[in-house]
Amino acid sequence: MSANVTADFIFGTLATDDSRLDVLRAAGRAVHHANRTVPVDPLPDEPVELVVSVGTEVAAARVVAWYSTGDAEPTPDAPHILLEPGHVVWDTLLWGYRREWRGSLPTQPTGTLVRYRVAAETHDGPVIWADPDPWTGLPATFAYHVDRLGVPTWLRDAVVYHVFLDRFAANAGVFWDMSLGLDQFFGGTLRGILDRLPYLAALGVTCLWLSPVFPSPSHHGYDATDYLAVEPRLGSADDLHALLAAAHAQRIRVLLDFVANHVSSDHPAFRRARADSNAPERSWFTFDASGAAYRSFFGVASMPQLDTDDRGAANYLIAAATHWLRQGVDGFRLDYANGPSHGFWSAFRAAAREANPDAALLGEVVETAELQRSYQGRLDGTLDFLLLQQFRGFFAFETLSAPAFAAFLDRHLAFFPADFVLPSFLDNHDMNRFLWIVNGDTRRLKLAALCQFTLPHPPIVYYGTEVGLSQRHDLTCLDGSRRLEESRLPMPWGADQDRDLLRFYSDLIALRRRSPDLWRGRRTSVAATAAGLYAVSITTDRQHAVVAFNRGHDNQRLELANPPTLALATASGVRQTHRDLFLPPMAGALLLAQT
Repeated sequence: MSANVTADFIFGTLATDDSRLDVLRAAGRAVHHANRTVPVDPLPDEPVELVVSVGTEVAAARVVAWYSTGDAEPTPDAPHILLEPGHVVWDTLLWGYRREWRGSLPTQPTGTLVRYRVAAETHDGPVIWADPDPWTGLPATFAYHVDRLGVPTWLRDAVVYHVFLDRFAANAGVFWDMSLGLDQFFGGTLRGILDRLPYLAALGVTCLWLSPVFPSPSHHGYDATDYLAVEPRLGSADDLHALLAAAHAQRIRVLLDFVANHVSSDHPAFRRARADSNAPERSWFTFDASGAAYRSFFGVASMPQLDTDDRGAANYLIAAATHWLRQGVDGFRLDYANGPSHGFWSAFRAAAREANPDAALLGEVVETAELQRSYQGRLDGTLDFLLLQQFRGFFAFETLSAPAFAAFLDRHLAFFPADFVLPSFLDNHDMNRFLWIVNGDTRRLKLAALCQFTLPHPPIVYYGTEVGLSQRHDLTCLDGSRRLEESRLPMPWGADQDRDLLRFYSDLIALRRRSPDLWRGRRTSVAATAAGLYAVSITTDRQHAVVAFNRGHDNQRLELANPPTLALATASGVRQTHRDLFLPPMAGALLLAQT
């Protein structure tokens, strides 16, 4: 890799080894629940077991869970259960013991929203709440919704295309002004996307994910001032309706980006709350004792954070979301979804499905696999940031061996329940593009895309990746600051596109869509070597596939008994004889057969 390419950066509280250790230490010392229930997504009339860890610095006399149903909040006067002490766990990091406590909440009928709080009562009187809010110290409210809702069928087979609106396509006759700074408005519009729908349909995508369309002072739109309107520079509500109708006519679904965690400081509700301590919206936000400072998204003052457990804030957000679902939107990609509580998402999903039974909800949750799994029943899936890091480690940075990648992938797919999707991606608007980190080596991009598109979960393509769009500078500047805009260059059109790469993506998407059930078949690793060879066999009752990758720097041979036929190669030098597949360096292949 070139010296001007920085290592990946994943934002959030777990971005570095030191921050991960801090989180582990804090959880290990305290009372920790983290939404751990058995089952994760309860069915009607099914008991729900709570799992709580009491840390090394807490001497618990008893552990209590107060719960409520309907609109009531779980208070000390609410019904409660006592948890029983269970396994003792040694914690080497803290050099002490933790203890698990367990107890079951009673069964509930369909449609019940259960809220609960958990605390350890100590021998000398103080109550220690599980997972208190780090900003306010208030107890966390956990929740789940009792229902039989599952992942929408269409989502499982979707091929998602991520459009950054301001940078994808301008209105007809308008061209990109490349002299503009990347934090300025380039002029992409909803009409521009509508004009380019034939391109997207020909590519084979079945779902568009649009960056925020709501009024906002920024080019990215993740700081909305109104959730019931469309940003005028992007178009109008009529333009959005026209795009929805045209996309649906092409059998393409449309997801909107929706931010429930924070708003713009120019949002009228925040302005009223800040100006008047008696304003109805005051409780939507969290102010300190002085009333001057307030909680914001990662300390960014222009993005005040909402308290989604406040009934007024929650009702406002849910009403806005259901409004757009009734207008024909097919669901949402939910920005920073681990900011709002599980209780909020439980109510949000129930309302979304009432408005549109096929609505899909995908959360941006940059967290542990365990926490991501806890969103089953609250969301339909979470974007697969964990796999993203492995993709880049194996195919780009070469910090991961083939055996390590194979082991991670097998376990990762096994860890999550069947009724939960993990849409994969190679790059997005908040990180260096894949082609940037591999110095434009499309061989590596094709390898990574082949792996992505042969997995059981929906693949996402970030706009322009399929035609060779990279960036001009690294996201990390010489002074250590980061400019996310570098990964948001305008979409190239016409002769500026890499046509060979576009043909490869079109062929890859067509193969995926031709055999949708195959990718959820039985997966068996058939090769994972220190030389960089990785291959997996995928089998159903009707089809068989072998996907092979040579991430190494030498030619590789893969011997297969009864091999299927070569259907797609990432490089011209790939060839197959009777039982052997020959792969040049940085090349891969997909072999297919009927069984």
